[in-house]
Amino acid sequence: MRKLLFFFLLLCLTCGSIYAQRWSTEQANKWYAEQPWLVGCNFIPSTAINQLEMWQQESFDAKTIDREMEWAQGIGMNCMRVFLHDLAYKADPEGMKKRMDTVLGIADKHGIRIAFVIFDDCWNGSPKIGKQPDPIPGVHNSGWVQSPSVSVVNNPAEWPRLETYVKDIIKTFSKDKRILMWDLYNEPGNSSQGNKTLPLLKKVFAWAREVNPSQPLTAGLWTGNKKLNKFQSENSDVITFHNYGNATDLTNQIHSLREYGRPIICTEWMARTRKSICQTHLPIFKSEKVGCINWGFVSGKTNTIYPWGSKTSHDPPKVWFHDLLYADGRPYMIDEINIFKKNIFNMDVKTQLKASDFDTTINGKKTALYFLKNKNGLEAAITNYGGKVVSLLVPDRNGKIADVVLGFSSIQDYLKAGPYFGALIGRYGNRIANGRFSIDGQIFQLATNNGVNHLHGGKVGFNAVVWDAKQINSQTLELSYLSLDYEEGYPGNLNVKVTYQLTDSNELQISYEATTDKATIINLTHHSFFNLQGEGNGTINDHLLTINADKYTPVGEGLIPTGELAKVEGTPFDFKNQKAIGHDLYTPNEQFDLAKGYDHNFVLIRNHPDSRGLVQAAIVEEPMSGRVMEVCTSEVGLQFYGGNFLNGKDVGKSGKPYLYRSAFCLEAQHYPDSPNQPNFPSTILKPGETYHSLCIYRFSTTK
Repeated sequence: MRKLLFFFLLLCLTCGSIYAQRWSTEQANKWYAEQPWLVGCNFIPSTAINQLEMWQQESFDAKTIDREMEWAQGIGMNCMRVFLHDLAYKADPEGMKKRMDTVLGIADKHGIRIAFVIFDDCWNGSPKIGKQPDPIPGVHNSGWVQSPSVSVVNNPAEWPRLETYVKDIIKTFSKDKRILMWDLYNEPGNSSQGNKTLPLLKKVFAWAREVNPSQPLTAGLWTGNKKLNKFQSENSDVITFHNYGNATDLTNQIHSLREYGRPIICTEWMARTRKSICQTHLPIFKSEKVGCINWGFVSGKTNTIYPWGSKTSHDPPKVWFHDLLYADGRPYMIDEINIFKKNIFNMDVKTQLKASDFDTTINGKKTALYFLKNKNGLEAAITNYGGKVVSLLVPDRNGKIADVVLGFSSIQDYLKAGPYFGALIGRYGNRIANGRFSIDGQIFQLATNNGVNHLHGGKVGFNAVVWDAKQINSQTLELSYLSLDYEEGYPGNLNVKVTYQLTDSNELQISYEATTDKATIINLTHHSFFNLQGEGNGTINDHLLTINADKYTPVGEGLIPTGELAKVEGTPFDFKNQKAIGHDLYTPNEQFDLAKGYDHNFVLIRNHPDSRGLVQAAIVEEPMSGRVMEVCTSEVGLQFYGGNFLNGKDVGKSGKPYLYRSAFCLEAQHYPDSPNQPNFPSTILKPGETYHSLCIYRFSTTK
């Protein structure tokens, strides 16, 4: 008996099935508890009519996929369901996997995880590799194809090829954290197949179990077929389902699925003319803690703005069936997009910071956290480590508070993180080419910390030193620092004082003073990363921006200015009139290629400064919250950075990753590389002179 048991166990281990059982209820629920509330869409780029056009090498469109996933990130989506195709794999197995890896990389940049769909019984049962047909105007999903074809589903002799496909794809990505789950078969039995699909469905689950991936397996319930439903529900690690009914129907189905005791995720919903709509359904999904992945995202070649069974038409329907956005990213209904955001983002949560988490000693100097508050409820938290604004609490039009700057909840997080979140920048903000400059013929070599160039004061700039702090009152903090002669390569002992004041006019004022005992260069600035929806809440592409500048300084390699003062008129850099930050982001432009988006210095129009030398530099408005931020400065330039290098690796105060383009910076400054550009305003400070600079961030709301 023991020998028989031994050989049985050996056989199981050999075929890989001993551990390949359906997840236990406890394992499935533990997995689900570790996920955020899952919200996403069934995704195919607007330039593809079907799965083959998405995945074949000649029509694979990574640029559109990236653009549209960025739009999804802006709404708050964190997952997508993406259909594969066996013929794309058959034609080019290694290329298919590389393209899958590309899509996963793009999605990860935008904080999105993928649920890949392996097979599908919907629509055209005779798919063909190669160029796909053009859409039939007005016909819903006129080019969508099944995978595999009907003939293959019904011919077991073809299944060894499918087994290779399933096992290779899942094994390749079996431990990839970018994958949410494997949806093994979409709507098995559709297109009049019925129970004919069941034998293949059973095989697909068996093949996947042999691989035993770290991600859950599922196949969504969608029909009343008892045999299919029984097998799917008994073999899925998590229960997925489709529902295109009204709110009552959705609620009833969710409650009936609770009997399985496992996580529940709706992988298809939203059909406006069937009363499956955002306004009613998103709150249900959220309150029931059910993940939801709606059908369709960007209107494109699939024609899914038209309803099922639609006939040839060149006119758009009065009410879209699926899809949320036009092909250029504009919302079909802005109210729907706002409903997504309001349900997904925590937009009225105060950051909870503990002063004790900022108490430590660095190079013999103590760090601390200081709190400022005005009579209107604005609050700022600032640490003397790098003069960083850790938190800035600002109300929206309804009085709800959100923290609008990126930052961390402890000094230890700042010590190990790279970005300049909220920091004082000096001695020289921005870049100096090759880290070299001269004064009166003497050449000085600075530390190089941005390739061959010097950036933001060097390897240990003002952002990474402990300042002496003095809290003047509940609204004012004074920081001072002595930068020694040749610190980071700069000449002169530089005495610096920076004062933060949170005024009752809802302003964060930052004033700078400095003196030196040798001629040196100086360009101090402030580097808060802002998101007026609240830190970690989607992209800033919908923020409306105005910049009071008619010129900017184009850059070359390494983002060093070319020396030209170029006109903004007729370019994506024209913000003289208010426009969304993302409005021109996808316009072909060499400057965007160099900087990955906006990361440029604007030449401010300084007509009629006030008595303090201030001019209005910029205004930013966030439409949904109504928050408005005005920037006024005595400086000549303003660096606008659009968060192009944020990548989700930094997790902020509220536990949210800081994703691509999820914040912007408006840094009042002199121009980058001014010491090496004779036509730029001078940044030289001499003994006997006092450097003065003032920047104000003023907050208000729209009605």
